[in-house]
Amino acid sequence: MASKCLQTSLQRSQCWGRDSASKTQQHLTWAVSICAFVFCLQALLGTVDAEPVLASSLGFCKTVPVLKGAPLHCCLPAPKRTPIRFRFPLIPRNLAGRLLLRERKPAHVVQKDPEYVRKYNLAYARMKALPDTDPRSFLNQWRVHCSFCNEAFKQRKTPGPLGPETGVPLQVHYSWTFLPWHRIYLYYHERILASLINDPTFALPFWNWDNQLDQDAAMIPAMFLPNFSVPNAALFDEFRNPNHMPPKILHLGYNSKLEAEGKQNLTNQQIRYENLCVMYNQVVTKISARDFLGGPYVVGTDNSAATVNASAGEVPGESGGMENAHNVAHEWTGLINDPNHPDNEDMGNFIYAARDPIFYSHHSNVDRLWDVWKTIPDKVTKSGNRKRMDYTSTDFLDTEFTFYDENQNMVIVKVRDSLDSSKLGYKFTDVSKSDNMWIKYEPLPPQQSSKKSNSSDYPAAAPSGYNYIGTDPVSFRLDRRAPTKEIARQRGVKNVELLQENVLLEKVKIPHSEYARFDVFINYPAANRQTHLYMSEYVGTFTHLPSGMVDMSKSVSESSSKSDDKFRIVTIRYCVNAALKRLGITDYNTDIVVTIVSKVARNSGPKTGFTFTNLKQDFQ
Repeated sequence: MASKCLQTSLQRSQCWGRDSASKTQQHLTWAVSICAFVFCLQALLGTVDAEPVLASSLGFCKTVPVLKGAPLHCCLPAPKRTPIRFRFPLIPRNLAGRLLLRERKPAHVVQKDPEYVRKYNLAYARMKALPDTDPRSFLNQWRVHCSFCNEAFKQRKTPGPLGPETGVPLQVHYSWTFLPWHRIYLYYHERILASLINDPTFALPFWNWDNQLDQDAAMIPAMFLPNFSVPNAALFDEFRNPNHMPPKILHLGYNSKLEAEGKQNLTNQQIRYENLCVMYNQVVTKISARDFLGGPYVVGTDNSAATVNASAGEVPGESGGMENAHNVAHEWTGLINDPNHPDNEDMGNFIYAARDPIFYSHHSNVDRLWDVWKTIPDKVTKSGNRKRMDYTSTDFLDTEFTFYDENQNMVIVKVRDSLDSSKLGYKFTDVSKSDNMWIKYEPLPPQQSSKKSNSSDYPAAAPSGYNYIGTDPVSFRLDRRAPTKEIARQRGVKNVELLQENVLLEKVKIPHSEYARFDVFINYPAANRQTHLYMSEYVGTFTHLPSGMVDMSKSVSESSSKSDDKFRIVTIRYCVNAALKRLGITDYNTDIVVTIVSKVARNSGPKTGFTFTNLKQDFQ
């Protein structure tokens, strides 16, 4: 941006051509000063010197390979009319002047309203009855997710759906696009459903799986299952895990490998404790936009690639805390551990997930949690008064996508249009009583062994080397340092007391076809696959759902990695401020032990282990 500014200013000075040399020199000095100011301001705002990602469903579209059956056609119909730019909806007001927002309600509550369930079922029945040529059809609604989330399209060089393509695949996961893209997707999906039943007040329910207060909230809602008291055939999907039906509750610490071995035998009370701890670590401790929303996604970056060209401004894929928590609900609901369904359809795979109506209710809750995150007080940083807020980078705000609306128009939407749900005309039922259970959660006191942990007994990760994560937990020493004022300036905060301290696993190499889960503990090298998560030393989880060609039956039993596997590179960020405080580590001179527990069976070795290039401290 600064270089463009300088170029423009120089062009102006050339247009002044006949001025005296001294005047020209003055103008040049002025231009340099102004552009230096712009550059500094840009750095303070945390922007990236690149271009926003631009995407459209027009043009190139490839099929998506799967393990069982022919590659899938996930391409969308061409628009019948010229694409239009997004405009915020006109929201009616009541006599008192208050906005009349559509209200998304908890699924476990609204399923008790027969009239709502009838309308909900009717909306999906009519959507499923639409012809395949209609972009509003359920088939094409599934294709939206299948294509945008599995690299079927390519990024574009210029704004608009017909801009030239870059040749780089588009992927809306593993970055800051995850939450905005899915919000816009649900916005139009909901409006299409409402229009099909001619009810502008209709709103999707949210599957309130983070709720550990109401006994049935974290179960698969009954209205999505057979034998419901109201006709609900359009809400049913046959590809759900039969072992996870009510009264089973969704387990955010779920380990499919242990379940397959018959070793995941937790009580519901233990599951609820783990769920609270996971939510606390994946949402509450994530104070910065990067920690919660995910890392930057700039034009030209290929999040499906096994290499990262840092000199060209590329960054590895980097999921935020919310995306990682949401992945577990996908995995738990899908047909994992079923050899007849190696693709883990439907919910357990990005390719198939949107074929299940519960997908949209699940993402409605993810959408809600984005709103909740912005309201959580800061009890993480040393200052205790940092405000949670979205990115302000123009590369984030001007990232754009195309969707079809309820009138079959292709609409060009920017991320900046998605940041305020009330402007989109909807709100969520207040469930703050259950939210507060994980917002105010306190893990168990530290283990005695963690207090005795000696970091010098463990090796540091090899910088820019090949570090392995195999079947057995691995522990590394992490050298820490105090943050500087320069780091605070770069992160756009006023002082170092506002910074969040992170542990970074850099450039982790994961096959597209593999499920991966890494739980991380601080100063507890005894941690293993069966260690409970509701403890002070646990700092978070990374999960990777397979995409492309998948074999879940192998990824939860024996290593399925081959030399010709396709890999993606991701950086994993764990927030440790709160854990360090609980462990009594209050200074930056104390090094720590980081233990990584892989929850899938992998053989450790140069050809089969998950690898990463470095383990380091970072601040946001």
